[in-house]
Amino acid sequence: MQDFNDLQHLWKQDSKQHILPPKRLSKVKDFRQELIRKEITGAVLLLVTGLIILALAYFLDFRHKTLALYTAMFIVSCLCFIQASLMMTTVGKIKKINEVALPTEHLQQWQQFDSFRKKRIHWNMPIYHLILCIAISIYLREILVGASFNYYLLTYLPTYSWMLFSYFYLGKRQLAKIDRSINEVIFELQELERQFGN
Repeated sequence: MQDFNDLQHLWKQDSKQHILPPKRLSKVKDFRQELIRKEITGAVLLLVTGLIILALAYFLDFRHKTLALYTAMFIVSCLCFIQASLMMTTVGKIKKINEVALPTEHLQQWQQFDSFRKKRIHWNMPIYHLILCIAISIYLREILVGASFNYYLLTYLPTYSWMLFSYFYLGKRQLAKIDRSINEVIFELQELERQFGN
């Protein structure tokens, strides 16, 4: 009879572990879906941008057709495709997070994703922006051959001001927002883990 009671107690504990509070988990699920949607949208936009740049290189009749000009356009296009590919890799990582896993496992999956994301951003963002700046600089130099200094200034200044603004302000702000959301998810799951650990 004692064995039966132990078995019943174990069964109740195990079934209890699988029941997660729906309000908290719907917040985690919504964020996961939003993250997937944003990454896919970004990847599609980058893919389209890369294709448009290749189409422009093929169809536009440039005044000075140089190897440097086409190389710069090809580099920017390749950067778009590489970034799109990285974003789709991120989507794959997010989709591997099992929403019906036990709180401990679910928490570990989010922590692993957060670690992967931070490592990728650490090397990807600076390299991406550096190569993009170099390629755009080559492109503009080739396009503006023979132009006056004022024209150079009017072209380079807004272009690089925008790139610096997007990297140091918009990019960092967006990353901080996602970091906060991921930290909230991790905190929620840590709370659940503590509850189920008791």
